[in-house]
Amino acid sequence: MAQKTILAVGAHPDDIEFGCGALLLKEIDRGNRVFMLVLSKGEAGSNGTPEERVRESEDAARLMGAELEFVDLGGDAHLECNPANAIAIARFIRQQKPSIVLAPLAHKNQHPDHWKAGRLTSEAARLARYGGLAELREWPVHRIGHLYYYAITGLGNQPGESMAASLVIDISDEHSRWNELMKCHQSQLKTLNYLELQNARACLFGIEIGTKYAMRVFSEDPVRVDAMSELSLSARVY
Repeated sequence: MAQKTILAVGAHPDDIEFGCGALLLKEIDRGNRVFMLVLSKGEAGSNGTPEERVRESEDAARLMGAELEFVDLGGDAHLECNPANAIAIARFIRQQKPSIVLAPLAHKNQHPDHWKAGRLTSEAARLARYGGLAELREWPVHRIGHLYYYAITGLGNQPGESMAASLVIDISDEHSRWNELMKCHQSQLKTLNYLELQNARACLFGIEIGTKYAMRVFSEDPVRVDAMSELSLSARVY
C-alpha cells in the first residue's frame, strides 16, 4: 500500500506523545509518515522551561521516527480560536498533505488550549480545501481523509454529544515503546504521575476490546465502510 501521511496536532510539547503516541508508533511501523505540529512551547507550564520542553519533544520525535515542527500562535495559555490561527494550521495541512489528522478532543472541561487546538484543527481542515483563501494560495488545496480526536486528560470516556463514532485500537505491541516516548518528557512527570494515568486508561480500553492495552479516538463524522464484512475485528468480548 502507498505510504500515508498522518498529521498529529498538539497544543503543548507533550500532548501528542501522551495522547496518541502509541497510535503514531503503530503507523510508523506500517511504513507511514508522521508529522507532529505543536502549537506552543509550554511557556506557562509549572515545570520545565520552553527550551527544555522543546528538547524533550525533539528527543521523543527522534525516538518515534517522526517529523516535528513548532508554530507560534501566541504561546501556552494564549491560544485563541480565530481565523488567523486556523489558517496557520491549514497551511501545514496543505504543505504536508495528510490523509489522517489527529487533534485533541474538543471537550471544554480540560486545559483551554486542548479544546481550542481541537476546534482550530477542525476548522483548519475545512479551510485547507478552500481555493479562494489569499493566505493559502501558495499551496494547492488539500482534502484530508479523516479527522480523529484523541484524549489527553481523563476525559477519554466523555467524547461529547457532537461525536458520531469512536475507534478503539490495540496498542499492546507498542505499549513499552509508548512509555519510553512519554518518559522523554521528564519535566512533566515531576508533579503528577501521568504515566500511571495514561497506562490505566490504556488498560481499561484494552479490557473493553479483549486486549492488554488500547487507545480510543473519536470522530465527529460516521466512519464509512463499503461492507460490514470489511470489519475483521470486533470489540464484543462476551
